[in-house]
Amino acid sequence: MTDRDNMGVRQMLVLTLPTLGFATALSLVTTYLPVILDRYTNSATLIGFAIGGEGIFSALIPVVVGVISDRIWTERWGRRKPFMIFAAPFMAASLMLAPFQPGFVPIAVSTFIFFAAYHFYTSPYQSLLPDVTPSGSHGKVQGFQSFMRGGGMFMGMVIAGVLFYRWEPLPFIMCSVLIMVFTYLTVIKVKEPEPERDLLPPRDGIWGEVKRVFQSVRQDKAIQRFMVATFLWESTLAGLRPFIMLYFIYALGSTAQTGALLLGLVGVTYMVAGIASGYLADKYGRARIMRVGLWVYLGGCILGTFLWDIKWAFIFLPIFGLGGSIVLTLPYAILIRLMPREHVGQFTGMFSMMRGLANIVAPIIAGGAIDVAANVVDGGRKYAVIWLVSGVMIAISLFFFRGTGRDDVIQV
Repeated sequence: MTDRDNMGVRQMLVLTLPTLGFATALSLVTTYLPVILDRYTNSATLIGFAIGGEGIFSALIPVVVGVISDRIWTERWGRRKPFMIFAAPFMAASLMLAPFQPGFVPIAVSTFIFFAAYHFYTSPYQSLLPDVTPSGSHGKVQGFQSFMRGGGMFMGMVIAGVLFYRWEPLPFIMCSVLIMVFTYLTVIKVKEPEPERDLLPPRDGIWGEVKRVFQSVRQDKAIQRFMVATFLWESTLAGLRPFIMLYFIYALGSTAQTGALLLGLVGVTYMVAGIASGYLADKYGRARIMRVGLWVYLGGCILGTFLWDIKWAFIFLPIFGLGGSIVLTLPYAILIRLMPREHVGQFTGMFSMMRGLANIVAPIIAGGAIDVAANVVDGGRKYAVIWLVSGVMIAISLFFFRGTGRDDVIQV
């Protein structure tokens, strides 16, 4: 492996800093903005609509923005960074203003603006990573991004919670500043290489190119299967997230504080495993490490289904964090080897769209499974079915993942 196949730790930190900012923002919005919305409406459906609006924007924006980011080039800022520069102020402003809004509708509008800017920002940013990362460091960079994402979840749920109950707008203001600072550092420090002219897509209409993306997915069986697997992997977390605290409280007899502590332990495992899995993937092969992660993740879900005591959860649920970190860290690093170089933005947009669709569909499936389980099991044990649902999704994904792992170890 040559030096050109490696990226320094400092470079990877600078490149993945924006992930810490927008992951903190997303966790903050989905965790604490509902607390404010609850004062203006008694309808859980309306609150769910305001917060669940992310899925709508993730289904509409990423592919179109990905197509556009493949087509442009600016001498000063490149082709991905202009989208980050444009979207960051909207994301920061909507986040900062949301807690000061006087009613449900203004807060919901601020939330929708945030989600629109979030997906306008994150899809080109994700495409920037393979543009600037040597082939031998793709896994490591995804590991650092997973570490930043885990850190953002911790900051957006735990640290923001401390600040929120001191002065509610404070975490929103501080998070807005973080987004702008981290975006500035990455935009200034990261130099985006000019794409080869023969790799630039033809200047067809944007909608024509969007249509071509879907046609390419239908024609390439490996990418088609991979996109289905991506949807299933993201669905495992999306289905667990809304009900995990209810599982701790009603199925395991925990308190909310103990449940939060356990989530913190799982989060730390997630962050450490993300870094480690990135390095292991570049050394031993991404598809190979991904398969290991899937089986570990499946084992964690089986344990979660049958646990009865919160004490055992502290021992066994970090297994879920270990497997989950691998499964949510490596997919994009694997996709990099599958998608054509001239259409990175387009297929990254498709990747983001599949993850967004999972955030819409999976909570509905998990909620329906809980309602069905209520007719079969007693009391709070019905919430344990969320692990069974996630386990089934992982098992199905193993079938779709077969034959898509074209990447192997980068030869030394």
